[in-house]
Amino acid sequence: MDLSRSGASIQEVMPRLREIGRDEFTTVFDAVEEDLDVALEFVAEEPPVESLIPIWALYRQSVEAWSRGVSGLGDSILFAADNPSDTVIANQVGDGLADLRAGDILYRDLQAEFEREEIPDPVSIPVDVVMSPAEGGIASLSQTYVAAARAATNQLGLRPSLKISQLVADPAWQINVEGQPVVPGTETITFSAVVTNAGNVASQPETLQMTLTDGEELLVIDEAEIPVLQPNGQTTITFEAMAVEPETLYEVTMALVLTGVDSDLTDNELRIQFTVNPL
Repeated sequence: MDLSRSGASIQEVMPRLREIGRDEFTTVFDAVEEDLDVALEFVAEEPPVESLIPIWALYRQSVEAWSRGVSGLGDSILFAADNPSDTVIANQVGDGLADLRAGDILYRDLQAEFEREEIPDPVSIPVDVVMSPAEGGIASLSQTYVAAARAATNQLGLRPSLKISQLVADPAWQINVEGQPVVPGTETITFSAVVTNAGNVASQPETLQMTLTDGEELLVIDEAEIPVLQPNGQTTITFEAMAVEPETLYEVTMALVLTGVDSDLTDNELRIQFTVNPL
């Protein structure tokens, strides 16, 4: 059991909520809770000598406060990530932080008790343990942690993340010397989109919308249903062939029309401009 290590792991994880994954977060907090459970079992026993009773009581109170704080902070951070519209969870995050700080204060009082003359040798002052992840106002820290837990850059919340991974044309386009996609001479073209769920839970059925313009006029608009996708699942959706004319600048757009939660809205649309070579 190394509670100083446990405290350091919390202090290392909490500043990284904007980038951390759920597995790493829960692994760290579960390990800290296991260490605290061992400590709780230890302080449930009687102290070896009567002079250690005050220290024993302070240690029990500090471990109990830390245990409440770690459990409350971990659960509330995950709840915040899973429920982005909840407006009161910051209060529970604050309660967890307050318990951690209370445990830190009690533990410092415990260390001070070791300086009493009644403490038998060779008992030494225990190493420093700090479970609080940061200094500062609890209210502002709570809001900061909630915002970080809901950041689109992490995988902390249980949310799907649909994205358009690829847009494919048939006939396939090639890139000319000017960097412009060009389709070989054809009278019709067929578009397909690869949709991926980059999230950590299954998505719900959603809609993929395709539009084709010639730069001035909307020529085609079509929609197709995206089936339920498991995490890391993919599907390819192919639209019906449409007529095109050579030497015309077109723009095709694939866009997700979402009704559910999505953890990253920056990859929900893909558009490509292209021309068609003469037959």
